Amino acid sequence: MHCDSPVSETARFCESCGSALSGDDLVSRLGQAYRIELSGRLEDAVIEYEKLLGNDTGGGSVVVSKHLANLHFRMGHLRRARKYLVDACGLDESNPTLWHDLGVIDYHLAQFDEAVSALRRSLELDENSMVALFWLGNALYHRGDFDEAVEAFSLLIDRYPNFTIARFHLGVIYGRQGEKDKAEAEFRRVLMKNPEAAAARFYVSR
Repeated sequence: MHCDSPVSETARFCESCGSALSGDDLVSRLGQAYRIELSGRLEDAVIEYEKLLGNDTGGGSVVVSKHLANLHFRMGHLRRARKYLVDACGLDESNPTLWHDLGVIDYHLAQFDEAVSALRRSLELDENSMVALFWLGNALYHRGDFDEAVEAFSLLIDRYPNFTIARFHLGVIYGRQGEKDKAEAEFRRVLMKNPEAAAARFYVSR
């Protein structure tokens, strides 16, 4: 049974009837913060989630930290997003999605060593993660590890042959390595799947 009687923000039970308060439990307050987030009021949502972080001592902290990271990422606050993801990963070290998200943030911060480390951790926990493998290939490429990037994208294509963006990236890396025939072959495979792929056509026509 829940009670909707007006009480102070910190109360958990109604002083008059003793029943649980519907507006103050973690699930209800998460729902309220999420509705604000969905409405597009991102800064207001951040405030609500941060209130929850201050009050929660359980597993909800991971959920709240992930929401805060996503919000700050959408708002362009990459370092704040990273802080919350580091916190979340520390609280739930076996969650591959959190490590993937941290790796993506590090990639966008051009912290490629950190990105590679986080994405490899994500793949250790979920070796079938297509998105983690994709971002790992990108991070390795931008770190200058072309051979390892080729391995990552090749493995991705072996597992998911229709993942044309991975083929495109593989073609770019082959081009950087001076292997023009291999690069053109990958770009032509991209065009077979998507004849409108302007970037691949540009590389083939050069």
